[in-house]
Amino acid sequence: MIPSRLHRAASAVSGHRCRHRHYTRSLASARSTHQKTKPFFDQVDEQMKQDYPEQYERYTESKRAYKLRKQYEEARVDSFHVDAVSPVPVAPGKKMMFQERNGNMEEKMSKSWSLDHQGEQNEVPWDKQIEQQQDLIPSSQVEETIPIAETPKKEDNINIGKKSSIFSSISKSALSFQDGDSSTTIPLAELFPTLYAKESSSDYVTSSSVDTTRAINPEMMYDTRQFDAYREAMTAVMSHEKMQRTLSKFEKKDEANVQLIQRLKEWVLSDHQVIDTDVVGDRWKNLEKHWREGWMVGGASSLMEGSDNEPASNVMKSELKAQNQLFQSTLLHDADGENDQDGARDPQTFNQIAQLLFTALGRYCAERARSVPMEVAWYKIKESGLVLPKDTISTYLYVVGTMGMGDSFRMTSGDEEKKDSNESSISEEVVTYHDLAMKPSESSISLRVKAFASKGDAKTAQELLEAFKKTIDDDDDNKEAIRLRTYLPILKQYCESNDVGAALAVFKQMQSISTVILEPENYVLLLASIAENGYFCKTSPPIQGISDLGLDNESGPELFNELVSEMADDVLEISSASASRLHNALAVGFKGRPENNLKEMHPLASMPVSRQPAESNEVVACRISLDRSSGICPVTNAQQRLLVLEPSQRRQLHDDLLSLSRDQFVKFAGKREDESPERAAEELQKFSDWLDDRDGEPFTAILDGANIGYYMQSFDKGRFNYHQIKFMVDTLEERGENVLVVIPNKYGYNSFYTSKAHHQQLDAAERTIMNDLLRRKKLYKVPPRCLDDFYWMLASVSDQVSARKGVDLSVPNDDPSGRWPGVRPVLISNDQMRDHKWELLEPRLFRRWYGCHIVNYNFTAFVMDECVDGNEVFFSQADFFSREIQGNPSGCGKAWHFPVSDWDLEDRFVVRL
Repeated sequence: MIPSRLHRAASAVSGHRCRHRHYTRSLASARSTHQKTKPFFDQVDEQMKQDYPEQYERYTESKRAYKLRKQYEEARVDSFHVDAVSPVPVAPGKKMMFQERNGNMEEKMSKSWSLDHQGEQNEVPWDKQIEQQQDLIPSSQVEETIPIAETPKKEDNINIGKKSSIFSSISKSALSFQDGDSSTTIPLAELFPTLYAKESSSDYVTSSSVDTTRAINPEMMYDTRQFDAYREAMTAVMSHEKMQRTLSKFEKKDEANVQLIQRLKEWVLSDHQVIDTDVVGDRWKNLEKHWREGWMVGGASSLMEGSDNEPASNVMKSELKAQNQLFQSTLLHDADGENDQDGARDPQTFNQIAQLLFTALGRYCAERARSVPMEVAWYKIKESGLVLPKDTISTYLYVVGTMGMGDSFRMTSGDEEKKDSNESSISEEVVTYHDLAMKPSESSISLRVKAFASKGDAKTAQELLEAFKKTIDDDDDNKEAIRLRTYLPILKQYCESNDVGAALAVFKQMQSISTVILEPENYVLLLASIAENGYFCKTSPPIQGISDLGLDNESGPELFNELVSEMADDVLEISSASASRLHNALAVGFKGRPENNLKEMHPLASMPVSRQPAESNEVVACRISLDRSSGICPVTNAQQRLLVLEPSQRRQLHDDLLSLSRDQFVKFAGKREDESPERAAEELQKFSDWLDDRDGEPFTAILDGANIGYYMQSFDKGRFNYHQIKFMVDTLEERGENVLVVIPNKYGYNSFYTSKAHHQQLDAAERTIMNDLLRRKKLYKVPPRCLDDFYWMLASVSDQVSARKGVDLSVPNDDPSGRWPGVRPVLISNDQMRDHKWELLEPRLFRRWYGCHIVNYNFTAFVMDECVDGNEVFFSQADFFSREIQGNPSGCGKAWHFPVSDWDLEDRFVVRL
């Protein structure tokens, strides 16, 4: 019995659904699965040969064809090292490309071979022809143009002759096989991927265009990894249809451009330099020196002014012009030392086409988030002295700034060269090009700051940033905004070098800039740096220079409390990695102190939950789980508080909802010519005014009517159920709440289309419920085409001025009527509030509102007006304590509890010093 995997392998061969590699792996897998003894394998092969003779024959033949194909590929890319002076014979129909490496000439065959005499070739099987071609001795170089990826023609096809073969014919660019009435053609580019990947994307390659006399220095070859990525990207750019049309226009414009474009393509895809690295490096060192002298003397604004009032752009252009002249005189010069024809030496056309290619390459890399090709591209731009358009410079700056680049440009050499500490990285060179050709920007300064900081020179980076900031402050028309990414490298470097005073000074400056949005990790970075240096201990000396920063405390636990208080006003939570970082930093800083029991833990280890109460004077930094019903910390015994919205925050949230309703109106309801987007904000304002002006009892419970009406109504007869709304209203009123039901406009009519696009007609009982709520003014229908979410959310924060009369509606913990404690009004809804529109609200306001006002519910769903006996609503009350960073009295100090984003909701990282 043949194993099932072997059956599948035979079936795959028979159906031609996969190539040799697939069914070779299938057969190998079958054999590995049944590894017994060798006689068993022989038996399996013999049985397959008997039961499936045709499939087995094709399998063995494809295996042999695959082996020949690999041999042919290796032969075509193999190198034959011969003496550089002696003539090199070439087989007829083959093109040779020469490169001198280590005193030898390297021979590479092109991806096309000549099959000129079809009649003669048909007499010999194709695999034998391949073997014969492998044995040919190269005789001479053929001066002919060979099309690449030429379309197969009938006269180029070779019939295999053997009818049972799965391969029926082979051409210059494809391999075909016949299966009954259907045929399949496989491009040779797929059969020989390694070989074809190394070919040029140009339409024609002439062997005579290759300079066989010029010696190539191995040290001037590009790094293989970088060049392979560059070649792939540039090949894609050059083969693009739009680029092909552009090049064709240049060629039609002037016949001489054909030769020039050919030279340009050869240089663009060449894997070696034209100009020596030292020559290019010296020129860029001059530009770098000019850049540094500019900002160090007069700030970033002086970068546009050189010495003797010479514009920096002119200095840049003069250097690039000299480099371009040297490059073109070197590249466009023949072997005899004489200049080419005038048409092939047109520098303006050459530069114009090169600009198009490298501009397209920049866009290609930016769109695909690839930076490696730019490393070779940038050196080619430097050695050619190209003047890039402003938008292209910005694109290159974007790529090196967001995707990262290598350090100094690498060339292949025998030994790794030691990197000069003063050597500029590619990103620095792009910045220099940008700032000298254009005006410095926040993006370019950010990269320069990052480069200085990476070299350990945070002071110089800070001086540069201060000079740039001064130019922004002095120029009213300058709209540049300094962001976190520009300051952060400086802060990190000061922290890593344990310069706590300088780090704290930079951090306070970052806090003072509105466009610098600090993140939790930035606070933890500063706190950990101060903790590791022991400045949070009670007996620690003052931090140097801290007296000038406006802080009330210079060291000790009081400084920690002051900094974390600022942190609590800015961020809501930290990550588990930050918690581990801060724990280890405190363990290092308090090491050897009698009040310290902390031990360092592995940064990747999960922090265990602590439940053992700590001594009143003991340093605490651990993970705890709060009691949800009481909010008491088991380690520090600190009581957590429910942080509610302040009156000013309620007003801010009210105004944000008005603005958000205006922005979301068109997205939700669509745009109409006869309707203004302001309508949504106007209608929401009317609702707000109605809440403030109405008399009577204030509302203490707002109901999300659509959420309750559709609760668990996803079964076949499910509908928008008014009976569920009445059930909820009755339950809350029994608990002493005054309810307001908010529903979308369409559900306030006798018939409507449900969320499932089904037409629903209210029965008499449902109409009675709806009309009763309307009569009692406990049902509010949201205006048409407006989102009900904004209405029930705004109702929960409304002041209800006339109804409340300044009375606090909050319910205390010991309410005699049994109402759950907390703020009022509450919002009854199971909406998880995951819609992206809520992300536009200020995170702290939204979290406080959600934690204080949202109450979830659960009950057994109704079927029409029927429900189970004893049906009851179960409520999940709003948070008893806030999920924010907060400090509360504990023992001899203050305990700070940090919510951690990737821990459980009740888990906290607690610190008490």
